[in-house]
Amino acid sequence: MTDIVSEIILTIDGAARGQESPAYYGYTGPEFMEWLAQKNAQPHRTLIGRKTLDALSNIPAAYQDDDYRRMTESPGWVVSSRLSRVGWPGFTVLGSGFLDEIRAERAGHGAEIRTMGSLSIVRQLLAANLLDRLRLIYCPLILPQSGVEPFFQGMCDQKFKLRDQRVLDGEVVVLDYRPDGRPHYA
Repeated sequence: MTDIVSEIILTIDGAARGQESPAYYGYTGPEFMEWLAQKNAQPHRTLIGRKTLDALSNIPAAYQDDDYRRMTESPGWVVSSRLSRVGWPGFTVLGSGFLDEIRAERAGHGAEIRTMGSLSIVRQLLAANLLDRLRLIYCPLILPQSGVEPFFQGMCDQKFKLRDQRVLDGEVVVLDYRPDGRPHYA
């Protein structure tokens, strides 16, 4: 069976994006960057939504390095009801029935499927019991004024089991969880 992993970079108060925040909220220490490079070097297929595709496609050409090109050429999917194709050679468009396609891919033996951003997709994978690991990457700041996209908003009650934890550069905390069903009271 193929694992489905969601990696979400958050603030301590759960914002998945800041209106004025740079990539990784500005936390780009050497351990964090090395950890990201190691994760991205592992075989995986990417699952993203249209908004994430748009954001990544708008990265200036000067920053589209070898890692960026490898991402666009590697196998993956974009979930969209509006698009019929994308300009990234490794990606295929999935429509509203994407969960059935991902369920079939999960039953196979290919490289892990990893979401990037795409909070709606992560929520749907969790609700459909298709997510194997939720990796929360906490940057040490709160953004009550400029934080947007509260990650946990709109999710059903869910419990998890901690699989692994790590502190990078003495400040970024990585928590790797496995979904563990509904809480007993739910």
